[in-house]
Amino acid sequence: MSRSLETYRAKRNFTVSSEPSGRQGRSAGKGRFVVQKHDARRLHYDLRLEVDGVLKSWAVTRGPSLVPTDKRLAVETEDHPIEYLRWEGAIPKGQYGGGTMIVWDSGTWTPVGDVATGLAKGHLEFALEGERLRGRWHLVRMKGRGNDKKTPWLLMKADDEHARAEGEGDILEEQEASVLSGRTIAELAAGGALRADHKSRAKVAKDAKSRKAPAAKPSGGKKGILPAFVEPALATLAEQAPSGKDWLFEIKHDGYRIQARIDGGRVKLLTRSGLDWTVKFKPVSQVLKALKLPSALIDGEIVVETASGVSSFSALQQALTSGEIDAANFYAFDLLYLDGRDLRGLPLTERKDLLRQALDDVGPDSRIRYSEHLVEDGAAMARHACQLGLEGIIAKRASAPYRSGRSDLWRKVKCSSTQEFVVAGFMPSTSAPRAVGSLILGVHEGEGLAHVGRVGTGFTNAVARELWKQLDPLRIDAPPFSDPLPPLASRNAKWVAPRLVCEVTLRAWTSDGQLRHASFKTLRPDVKAEEVVRMKKPKLGVSPSERRRTWLSSEQAVTRKASASSMACWLCEGRRKGRVTRSIM
Repeated sequence: MSRSLETYRAKRNFTVSSEPSGRQGRSAGKGRFVVQKHDARRLHYDLRLEVDGVLKSWAVTRGPSLVPTDKRLAVETEDHPIEYLRWEGAIPKGQYGGGTMIVWDSGTWTPVGDVATGLAKGHLEFALEGERLRGRWHLVRMKGRGNDKKTPWLLMKADDEHARAEGEGDILEEQEASVLSGRTIAELAAGGALRADHKSRAKVAKDAKSRKAPAAKPSGGKKGILPAFVEPALATLAEQAPSGKDWLFEIKHDGYRIQARIDGGRVKLLTRSGLDWTVKFKPVSQVLKALKLPSALIDGEIVVETASGVSSFSALQQALTSGEIDAANFYAFDLLYLDGRDLRGLPLTERKDLLRQALDDVGPDSRIRYSEHLVEDGAAMARHACQLGLEGIIAKRASAPYRSGRSDLWRKVKCSSTQEFVVAGFMPSTSAPRAVGSLILGVHEGEGLAHVGRVGTGFTNAVARELWKQLDPLRIDAPPFSDPLPPLASRNAKWVAPRLVCEVTLRAWTSDGQLRHASFKTLRPDVKAEEVVRMKKPKLGVSPSERRRTWLSSEQAVTRKASASSMACWLCEGRRKGRVTRSIM
């Protein structure tokens, strides 16, 4: 018998309780965690971290808080078996811990430093990657009183991008249901199998029916619980648009990838890495709520367009900085879930048909827009996009299911070459105090971080000072690259923990894999540093001769004032042989 589980087993009668009797598991390379909502003698939340084949456990009396100033009491309890990671059910009254328990959150966790040392010293810092809890956390042991039977700790959220300010909402109130079954404590106790938001979703569905004839309910896909978040599908860089009948082509927007989660009238806007940016784009969430969809998961991109109708990432960032985001629009291009059915297994064309029906009430002036597509001549569309000053196009397999992560089912053809890089250090400015002169960049290759050079242009004095403010707290003593750097590349460098990601415009790579003619574009807080890899060099737009050559008829040539709106209109009307039906809106 595993000694670390002796206390757990001694407290339970497994002929009465359905809890797992458990065995000690193997030590995993990356630990798992679970947070269980437990309605025992009093309601609390149990945090369990996988350590050395068992689950180290703490009972958090008021539950975790995303506000860094909130210190939540966490009482250390006995180790639990690994099977508890997915266990939920009712513990009979009279038994130890009697009451109902659901899996409120689960995922993986990573310690900051050595676990044994942290537990022994009474300060364990760690990062969570769950469906609801993310980012860094602290467990700090308190000095117990003489009559304390169990060791008290404090659970606190670190102040990072996943934290919330006071008054921004309580995640415990926002998320009451199990991430496994979708049921609440009360529903599980009653033995029901209804969704946690059944009443509110039913009301929304009823309102929608009274307002209009409903769109066809999806018959494809499979029945399932609305996911808390789905890892987005990502495109592979391509030199040119693919050919063939099984491809469709969409505009590539220059904005933030957003997943719109609609559940019983409640809307969440989630970034590519799962951050909740609903507050940042409140006008968009309000329009989505007004659609009165019972439940949906929509993949798309939020953009701000210039006067000429071209999406501009810098304009979007300025809008976010100023708080004036009324100009933001949401382009919806995929539908992953609708009204109780998971649609990810359906072909893309079927998902887009259902998406168009779901957005049937959207007017032409709405900030919610269906992303139109072509089903032929991607090369012509790519040329047209570049002439209009757009980012490029996305080619997608029409018959393919939705596949999370990067694959060649989606391919992006860019008009100019931009890539994301990990910021590994910086050179201080020689002309301004507390400002960055250049950034030292890297990409993940194999098991390590590879140095790819520097970028020293593209940021204003204000941006250079802001970069210093964000990078200075991340300072470390040594370069984070897997291979040593030549002395010249390290001279005067300030190294940082490789956590931030930036986007850079570049013209070329050198023969030894270093950046050439690079210009800073922006930081990308929506991208995880560990996802950043080197992408193969694309065909940079079109050649001068191709730019001069037109595929439009002479009487309908595209002018420099043509816009993304005109491109959308062209898509909407369809390309007719040799011409565009409406080139300018």
